[in-house]
Amino acid sequence: MRQKAALPYDAIFTYVYAVFRINLCLLAAGLPLVLALALTGSPLAGWPFFAGLSALCGPAVTAAFAAFAAMSDEPDRVGRAFWTGYRSGFPRSLAVAGIAAAAVIALGVDLQLAAASPFKVAVPMLALLIALVVAVTTAVLAAGRRLSVPSLLACAYLCVRKWYLNLANLAVLGVLLAAVLTKPTLGLAVLPGPALYVMWANARHIISPLTSVIDPQKG
Repeated sequence: MRQKAALPYDAIFTYVYAVFRINLCLLAAGLPLVLALALTGSPLAGWPFFAGLSALCGPAVTAAFAAFAAMSDEPDRVGRAFWTGYRSGFPRSLAVAGIAAAAVIALGVDLQLAAASPFKVAVPMLALLIALVVAVTTAVLAAGRRLSVPSLLACAYLCVRKWYLNLANLAVLGVLLAAVLTKPTLGLAVLPGPALYVMWANARHIISPLTSVIDPQKG
């Protein structure tokens, strides 16, 4: 009876340790962005630069998602799953993240201009477009495969349809960014793994109809 009672705690510790290892891998893969944040006094002032540099984190995010997928079966091998996913998904995820970063920069600059002009009515629309770009990018990276144009459109539709999950993802991302900007050590050392796990779980639920069509055996 005592052994059975201890099993849940062992499982919890195993998963917590696995997420911690993924967090360390994220720090190593995102080292350019980490160094840039550490050497910059006011990241918000140069947000377009950091938005562009964040494209380098696209492969790291894809790798973390691959590690999360493998965590339920082999929690002791999340490090290997991370770097395998990093190598195999590097070109695709870097391209996806680069396109998303360019779109966010363009929309963010337009939002700043609109906020300082008489055309403030465009601000909510631009903010929604930025949110949609982030949501679709997260869903595409969580899919773990190259998607066709119809699949991308379907992915965008599912993101709009399940807006409440994307709203939760944006809230988690906002908390992570706020923590990194205010408490860099705590934010980078503790939060990226758990935050990305929540975003991955929500994104996988969002695109579940799409993935079941692409891979019926997984549906």
